[in-house]
Amino acid sequence: MDCDTVNVSRYSEVFGIPIAALGAIYFCVLLIMGIMVSAQDKSFSTLQRLMAWLTGMATIYNLILLFGIQLFVLKSLCIMCFLTYVCTTGHLILNIRLAGAESETFKEKLITAFGKPHMPLLKTIPIMRWGVAVVSLVLFSLVITFLPYFIRRNSSENNFVQNSIQQFYGQWKELPQKKLPVSPGDGTWGNPSSPIQIVEFSDFQCPWCRKAAFPIHTILKLFQKRIFFIFKNFPLDSTCNPNLPLRLHPHACKLARLAACAQIKGKFWDYHDQAFLRMTDEDIEQGFDHIAEILRPVFSTQEISSCLSDPKTQKPITENINLGVELKIKATPSVFINGKLITIPITVESLEQLITLEESLFK
Repeated sequence: MDCDTVNVSRYSEVFGIPIAALGAIYFCVLLIMGIMVSAQDKSFSTLQRLMAWLTGMATIYNLILLFGIQLFVLKSLCIMCFLTYVCTTGHLILNIRLAGAESETFKEKLITAFGKPHMPLLKTIPIMRWGVAVVSLVLFSLVITFLPYFIRRNSSENNFVQNSIQQFYGQWKELPQKKLPVSPGDGTWGNPSSPIQIVEFSDFQCPWCRKAAFPIHTILKLFQKRIFFIFKNFPLDSTCNPNLPLRLHPHACKLARLAACAQIKGKFWDYHDQAFLRMTDEDIEQGFDHIAEILRPVFSTQEISSCLSDPKTQKPITENINLGVELKIKATPSVFINGKLITIPITVESLEQLITLEESLFK
């Protein structure tokens, strides 16, 4: 289950409008329909048939999203989306049962629920009530669709950031490139023959690296065949990184060495996700013994001790650190695409845009 991968994929919008917003509007329509007519009113059965048709079409669309997109294409299931699908299907079942309460067989219930409305709804509901319903729906739709864009557009700070980002995109092709070799101890992902190589210098105790792990994790799943990703350790800890005057992250060297051991075990990405996506700053503050407990799905206590006592596990870390020093890396995460350093916020959108820009250079 991975809601993030589903929500940021290109299938999460229809004509630029998030499916989540369309879903909210759909449930708003059902709410308005449900309160427009009393259940004792003669025209309620007609309204119920309209609801059955609406929820029926929504259920078919949900099945396409669930099996056609999430499970087949993205191979990730959004649990929140799934719960809304259950609600829609449940509403459909209730409509069928209530509409066909007097029918004996399921077939008769379906015919009753989806039968032709026998009473003109426009004539039985007061015009004033129709007007209030339509205005309410339009206002809700406008607010939920455009309010986020309006807030961002009117934020001076956001405008400055967006202008800087757009300027960076415009300069991307002219940025200097640096040669970044791949070492045997590096964690890799994707297509080794891809012309798009992404290299990240990171620190497993760095909170900013942890924040960047989400968009990188998402991009790796979405662009698996189009990119080749290389992870390099650059712990901000003077214990193993002599170029640093202080131990900024006192557990970083140990975590880097464990990453090297995970690579040897063939479990680097299990370790990466466990350390970045399951471990919090509060966990790190409780000490290394607590950290070892969180890493238990990847390492036993004995394996952790064996890894940290083996001097060979330091070699790939030292190689990465030396390369980082040569590149004059001063902070983590430092992410390069084909040797070009990214100096804007690491987001799914920025990574996707830069990958697209870089791909255009090979056409």
